[in-house]
Amino acid sequence: MFDIDIPTLVIASVFIAAVSAIFIYYSLKSKKERKEFLDKFNQFISGLNLKPEKKEDWRNRYIIGIDPQKQTLVYCDFGKSEEKIAISLPEVSKVVVHEVFRELEQPSASRKVLENLFLKIQFKSPGKPALNLPIYSAEDFSDLLGETVLASNWAQIINQQLSK
Repeated sequence: MFDIDIPTLVIASVFIAAVSAIFIYYSLKSKKERKEFLDKFNQFISGLNLKPEKKEDWRNRYIIGIDPQKQTLVYCDFGKSEEKIAISLPEVSKVVVHEVFRELEQPSASRKVLENLFLKIQFKSPGKPALNLPIYSAEDFSDLLGETVLASNWAQIINQQLSK
C-alpha cells in the first residue's frame, strides 16, 4: 500500500498553492488592466457620441475603430503619452500601410528588420500634412504579434469606407 509522508504532502501542497496564487494574481491583474483600457476608450467615444461598428485592440495599449454612420475613424494609444484621435473620413483621400525598416549587417548576410509600422492617413486638403497612426514600434516591443496583418486589414477597411 501507500505510505504517505505528511510533512512532504504539506510542503507539496503549499508549493502548489503558491504557484497557483501567482497565476491567479496575474490573471486578475490582467483583467483589471484590460477593463480600465476599454473603459478609457468607451469614455472617449461616448464623449464624441460615436458607436464604432468595427473595432480592434492589441497589446492592451492600442485600439482602432470605425463608425460608418458618422464617417469617423477613432484611434487610441494608451502608452507613455496617451493619444486619442478622431478623424473625419470625408476629409481623408486614402490610407496606406507605411513600414520603416532597419538594415542589420551581419558577416554572412544583411537582413531587414521592421522598426516601425504605421497607418498613414492622407488628407484631401493639400495643406494638411499626412497623419501617421502607430501600429508597431520596435522601440516599445521586441516582437510582432500580427501587427502587419492588422495594419493591412485596417487600411483595406478604411479605404473601402472611403469609396462608399
